[in-house]
Formats: sequence, C-alpha cells, structure tokens
Amino acid sequence: MSMEEAVRKSKFTVLIGKNGAGKSTLLRALNAGDHPNVKYVSPERGGTLKYDPNVDNNISTNANWLKQSRQTNRFEQFRQQSAAQFRNLETSVLREIEKSADKRADPTYTFDVVLEQINALLPAIRMVRNDKGGFSVQTKAGEPLDESNISSGESELIALAIEVLVFSRQSMADKILLLDEPDVHLHPDLQQRFTAFVESVAVEHNIRVVIATHSTAIIGAFSKTADLQIVPVSQRGQAHFPTFKRSDVCEGILPIFGTHPLSTAFNKSPVVLVEGDDDRRVLEQVVRSSGGRVAFAPCVVGTVNELSEWEDWLDQFLPVLYDTPRALSLCDLDDAQVAAINDLNHVCRIRLNCYAIENLLLSNQVLEAHGFTADSFRAALQARVEKFPDHKYTAAVHAPVEEFENRRTINIKDIRNIIVAELGSSKPWEVLVGQLIAASISVANDNPHSIQTYLGQKAMTNLFA
Repeated sequence: MSMEEAVRKSKFTVLIGKNGAGKSTLLRALNAGDHPNVKYVSPERGGTLKYDPNVDNNISTNANWLKQSRQTNRFEQFRQQSAAQFRNLETSVLREIEKSADKRADPTYTFDVVLEQINALLPAIRMVRNDKGGFSVQTKAGEPLDESNISSGESELIALAIEVLVFSRQSMADKILLLDEPDVHLHPDLQQRFTAFVESVAVEHNIRVVIATHSTAIIGAFSKTADLQIVPVSQRGQAHFPTFKRSDVCEGILPIFGTHPLSTAFNKSPVVLVEGDDDRRVLEQVVRSSGGRVAFAPCVVGTVNELSEWEDWLDQFLPVLYDTPRALSLCDLDDAQVAAINDLNHVCRIRLNCYAIENLLLSNQVLEAHGFTADSFRAALQARVEKFPDHKYTAAVHAPVEEFENRRTINIKDIRNIIVAELGSSKPWEVLVGQLIAASISVANDNPHSIQTYLGQKAMTNLFA
C-alpha cells in the first residue's frame, strides 16, 4: 500500500529505517501542497528558545512562511518559531474557554493547566508566563534561567510541546501531525515522556500522528492500548509499505535493541530467540562465563509454536535497520528425528541435537566434572530408584536408568533438579550447564555424548563460535 493509505490505517504510525532510507522525504511528501490540516515538524531544529519579533512578524504576515521554512531537514530559527507560537497557544486556549460554557464554569481550567502539560515533561526546569505575553524559564526552585543556559534537550522538549499543543487547538477536521525524529537531543526517559504526551494530546484532540525515528524507546513508550502501527522504510523511492502492529513480539524484542537500534551494539550481540526462561538463563550464563568469546542477547518467545511468528518479525524488521542483518533462533530437538532445520533469510535457525538443553546435564563433560562416569552415574540413579520407590518422580528417574545410552534424546525435564542433586552440585542447573558450555566451546569433541554433540554442529558454528 502507499504511504498515504498506510497513514489512514492507524491513529499512530511510526516510520523506522536507516539513515538515507527516505523517511523525511516521505513526511515532506505528506506535507506537500496546500493542506492546512497537516503540520510537519522538521528533524534538525536549530535556534534559541527566545521570542523574536521578526519571526513573529513573518508568521503573522506570510501564512506560508512557517510551512515553507520547514521543508528542509534543518531550519536555524525553528525554536524562535516555537517561542513565537506560544502566544498563539495562549490565545487559542483563552478562546476555547470563552466558547465553552462548561470550561467557563470551571474555575480550575485556565491556561496554566495547559502550561503544566509542558512542565510535566521537564524534570529540572519549568515555564511561567511573563508580563510581555510570552514565557520565561525557571529552575524548579523558582530561580530565573536565561535561554542560553537551557540544555538542548530541555529546549527541544519545550519547542516540540508548544508545536503539538498549538496544532491541537486548530479547528479543522482530519488533522495529521508529522514529527521527524522527535528523539533528537532527548534522553530515553524524556523520549518516553514526550511520546506519552503526544499520545494523550492526539487522543483528546483527534489527531493522527506520523513519527519518523531511529529510537525504539519511542515505539515502546506508547501505551498498550494505542492504535499504533510500525512501517519499515528500507530505501528511498519505496512505493509500497508493509505495516505491522506492535505485538508481544515487539514488547519482547525492542528492549534488546536499546534506545538507538542503529548502533553497532546489536550487530555484536545479535538476538537469539529461545523457547523459555530456562534456555535464556543458560545462554546468559554462557555469555558471562565465556570471557567475551561469545556475545548474544537471548529473548524468550513464550512457546515453540510462537517461534515462527517471532522469526518472521525479525526477518522483516532487521533489513530495515542494518546493512548486514543477522539474528538466530534456538529450539529443542524434542521428538524430531534430526536436528537439521532451514534458515529463514536473515534468521539463522538452530535446533539442538538433544531433546532439550537440560539434557546437557547427562553429557560426559558434566558427569566427569562431578566425578562420575556414565556407568557410575547410572548406578547412582538406580540406587535412588531403589531408595525412594514411592516418590512421584521415581518412574521418570527410572527411564534414563533403562535407556542411559539414549540419554541425549529422552525427556528429563521433570527430573533435572534430581539429576543436579545426584551430581552433588549446589548450583542451579542452568548455571552448571552454562558454565560447562562456555568451558567446552573452544574444544572439538565428537564423542556421541559430548556437550558439543548435544548442542549440534550448527549451534557450535553459528552460536558458540
């Protein structure tokens, strides 16, 4: 579908993609023509947050000046424009009160209520109205601050908030707000505050919002009930745009990217989709114990049935962000006969060569590290069966006793803590296995009951290399 069609699908649309992919070009195309219901906020917002009468005069005498001056990536007087529009905001709110009997009857609803919406975004300073019809900035303690002493992030927040609130008060149908990289200069916490502010204002005043950003913090800051879609933009001149809603997949994966997914950190520590928390804890222990030899970011998908959905999501999302997109997924062998599994484009799919990752507890290296051979540990399990014949897991313990040569492919999920106890270890089984994987990954071992064999060649080559 076209970008115009995509924007009509949701109240909030987030464009995400690499630098040079054409996100700003798309926003400016939406802003083209004589459409007063559309407002574009350009990405590189220069200037000082100070009232300039010349800027105010340009806005008043030339209805197109504001729009025309923002059709490039950078405008040096953007913040002066925002400061000048503060007076329009105050006038709009006072007229709003004048026209509404309910608001006139409410003595608590004044322009200061709107001003506090901006102040709620600012952790260290606040805006106050001055006698000249504009505003001044103070510390939270009430000490005056010169405009030149306001940080870039604080100036950015005030300017953006004024722009949003001024547009929200304009009386017209089908309003569309285009925000180009609102995350610039903003700490992740301030990005989240601003996004929540935009969402609240847009819902109250019925505005569609389109945001171009590199920040996954922006996406994650929307409420779970927000009508939000994400649009990957992969290249300049793109005509058709897939869209997808934020889902449990987004909620699970986006924090792993961090605030700015276009950094190199993700390429150094790719996402590894895993079925459950047990797998995640094992892999995290491998990373900690490897001394920097391996690096990845395990992400739990919930169930094996959901794994394909998460793989599809990453396969669509990663090429938009990276020149060399790469992710991995790891699943159990379970009842499959072979570990071989095909990759999905940018996702390397790995299936363990053992029933599940806890089966590594019965590998030769684990047994030997605790003073056992295969025969002596089998005898220890047999002794437990005879000592506790009525224990609820005795039948489950008896299974590996009978099939110890097949221990790679039998289900031991219910008795993994019993196995750890018989090994004589006080460590959680995930820590024990993770540490021994890390100790084994640099050594070749083709024994059928080695850690390397249980993990499988594809895991050794792609995940633990």
